[in-house]
Amino acid sequence: MEKMTRREALGRIYRAIVAAGASSFVTFDDLLAAEAQSDKRLNVVWLHGSSCSGCSCALLDIEYVPVLDILTKFTNIVFHPDLSLATGDQVSDIIDRLLKSDLDYLFVLEGGIPTTLPHACLMGDKPMTEWVEPVAKRATAAIGAGTCAALGGIPAMYGTTAGSKTLEGFLAQRGVKTPVVNLPGCPMKPEHFVYTVLHYAMKGSFPEVDGHHRPTKFFGRTLHERCIYYADFQEKNYARFIGDRGCMLKLGCQGPVTRYDCLVTGYNNNTSNCIKAGHPCVGCASEQFPRQIMYHSYGDKRAIKNRRGR
Repeated sequence: MEKMTRREALGRIYRAIVAAGASSFVTFDDLLAAEAQSDKRLNVVWLHGSSCSGCSCALLDIEYVPVLDILTKFTNIVFHPDLSLATGDQVSDIIDRLLKSDLDYLFVLEGGIPTTLPHACLMGDKPMTEWVEPVAKRATAAIGAGTCAALGGIPAMYGTTAGSKTLEGFLAQRGVKTPVVNLPGCPMKPEHFVYTVLHYAMKGSFPEVDGHHRPTKFFGRTLHERCIYYADFQEKNYARFIGDRGCMLKLGCQGPVTRYDCLVTGYNNNTSNCIKAGHPCVGCASEQFPRQIMYHSYGDKRAIKNRRGR
């Protein structure tokens, strides 16, 4: 493996900060200062409710944004289910000591919170409801990481019986006033998390948010407004089948009702997204995700018959 000098390593980290859009309030001098001010780093506690761990995987696996390098420069991760070495009773001890201390921290929740079937999600011998409430109550602020925690997502979809709640909904139900910012996406985009955490670490507040407490920087406009097939929509040039070129509105595309920036900065080093890959937007960051009926048939019977006969 090629060795990097300290300056090269810091340059790589700062390029990632720029890529996340945070260079307007984080300078290279701030990065240098962060190394020497470990006692002033933002403490972060991350818990994992009902979900697939996809948001953590996306956060930790991304290549061009060294997320761990950024987080360890500006934050102190008190606990993360996938990063911390603590297991079993050690985890309970960490959380118990945290709650008894006067330490300020930012709370992050990934996944939903089952309330009518609380034992559907346990950590140790306690349901997630008994972890989230005291940890969130003591936190200075909280982040709903991913669609499951932010807007409900798959754990709260029609037909489920666990009664999964979003972080914001659960705290409101329990009368907890901790401010929450939501970062929907399935999975959550690492750049959104980096930007939001750095904003809070440097300014002591979250970025501007909309009515669903999502940063307007990322969720202020719909995919439809910036779609690569917007001209086709205007010309009424609609795709008939998945994989065809043209506007995919009549294939059930959720772009018009999904506020997200994945067409500006896609996933995996901006490699792709649903629409670029030839598939309708599934609306993974929207309040309606997942829809009970996601797609619609389009095209006359003759066209469908000809397609099948190819």
